[in-house]
Amino acid sequence: MNYKYFLFLFGIALLTACGNEYVVDDYFDLEELPGYVAFDAPGNSAVLDDIMVSESDGSTTVTIECPTGTLSDITVNYEFGGDAVFGTDFNVAGASASGGTITVGQKEWDVVNRSNADLEIELLTDGVQDGAKTLTITLISASNAEGPMAVGRGGTDYLKTATIVIEDID
Repeated sequence: MNYKYFLFLFGIALLTACGNEYVVDDYFDLEELPGYVAFDAPGNSAVLDDIMVSESDGSTTVTIECPTGTLSDITVNYEFGGDAVFGTDFNVAGASASGGTITVGQKEWDVVNRSNADLEIELLTDGVQDGAKTLTITLISASNAEGPMAVGRGGTDYLKTATIVIEDID
């Protein structure tokens, strides 16, 4: 019977001697992820498929996000490219023929889409049979109160450009 008590006490002593004596910093080099902005792609995709629209669709939207979150509004500069003509084939409120600026900000009321902004592209019918046109929107720079931020997923070229193909209806 003494043997059972001895074994029990030995087990207790062994368990109490085992402590959590390692420090996370001794085994891991943790770094805060740098903030960045990029176009939002479905799921975890690193590629944004071409967006196919028609002149008669009225408008289309691309979403610019800061997946790492932000504590202050982010000013994002973008430029237009491709053969679609600003003011003839498409329009973006507040932009010019070369591009524009959009603000990605904290939306505390929207838990799911807290750090993103929708860029709405108005599609124009020009009445001319001129075939499909391509509009590319490229994120150029971004900054917030903390300073400059990277553009593209993790500061790479992934999700830095969105391509919209506008089908002609004339």
